[in-house]
Amino acid sequence: MSAAGVLFSPIRIGGTTIPNRIAMAPMTREFSPGGVPGADVAAYYARRAQGGCGLIITEGMAVNAAGAHDGPIPLLYQSETIEACRAIVSAVHGAGAKIMPQLWHVGVQDSPTEVNPLTVKQKPRRVGPSGLLGTGEPGGDALDENGIADTIADFARATHAARMAGFDGIEIHGAHGYLPDQFLWDRTNLRSDRYGGDAKERTRFVIELIRACRAAAGPDFPIVLRFSQWKSFDYEARLADTPQELEAILAPIAAAGVDAFHCSTRRFWERGFTGDRLTLAGWARKLTGLPTIAVGSVTLENDFKHDKTEDSGGIAESASRSRDVEDVAALVERGEFDMIAVGRAMVANPDWANLVAAGHTHRLRPFTRDLLATLD
Repeated sequence: MSAAGVLFSPIRIGGTTIPNRIAMAPMTREFSPGGVPGADVAAYYARRAQGGCGLIITEGMAVNAAGAHDGPIPLLYQSETIEACRAIVSAVHGAGAKIMPQLWHVGVQDSPTEVNPLTVKQKPRRVGPSGLLGTGEPGGDALDENGIADTIADFARATHAARMAGFDGIEIHGAHGYLPDQFLWDRTNLRSDRYGGDAKERTRFVIELIRACRAAAGPDFPIVLRFSQWKSFDYEARLADTPQELEAILAPIAAAGVDAFHCSTRRFWERGFTGDRLTLAGWARKLTGLPTIAVGSVTLENDFKHDKTEDSGGIAESASRSRDVEDVAALVERGEFDMIAVGRAMVANPDWANLVAAGHTHRLRPFTRDLLATLD
């Protein structure tokens, strides 16, 4: 089958059928003053839907004030934001695509960013499982059990809000060192109560979170969990060193009610573990039997943080690279993963999917940092 034939076949995740295998990856944009996305944000997502993308995963939307990124991102706990999201959903549905918000809580992680340079940063006091960064340094306060329960309830309320706004599912951001990842990772979770312990025991927070979101969503509303090995401050970090360790983490989370895993890597083709050909998305699919979404530098020469450090922040520029399309299609066709998410390349090319479908990948434009200052 041709690459277009593979990538433009439908797929079902939970109770939702997505028209093709191409997703827009979540990309923080910081264009929601007061936490409320406007008509410009709705048009931004609609252009990617009109450009042939089957699933839009929005930028991270905060589930509560303590977990909000320091820039003007959507705050899904506000009634006016929920109302604004109805316009976003309507615009994307009108273009024939599905859309899910990414539910976000940054935990103790306060990463410097260079997204929208005109915005003012406001940082609340941060909270996490042990109040520690991955470096071992204090980053905020440790959540007590009441705080954990309240946070889980906030995720559930955000799930209900997403359904009321008309979204087609949710994605929970459990990657890159944010709150769910902080509970899963042994360097940030040093708790001695029931939310700490070995790799399996450290899944308790995420399991309870998924169950609460499932109860709020109902049985057919898709729940996607994004996870990663790497963290925003440590690209060599590992959540699991072996497939067996990864299974101990993912299997109980899948059983809690996840419909798909979004497996974040800096390069989509990277092997999940040394000595084996499977990617991280391939391993997640093999271990859980659930659909997986791969992501990472698709049709770009440089990865997300190429030549960047945690202190410098920022997102790497990159020339385009068309040969990835055939590689992605081959991996989808052989069952390695089910969808591919496109981030920076889709910021630069709202019509990315249509160009791929037409065989015009040579027309793909490079990603440049000036694009982050607009919502084109």
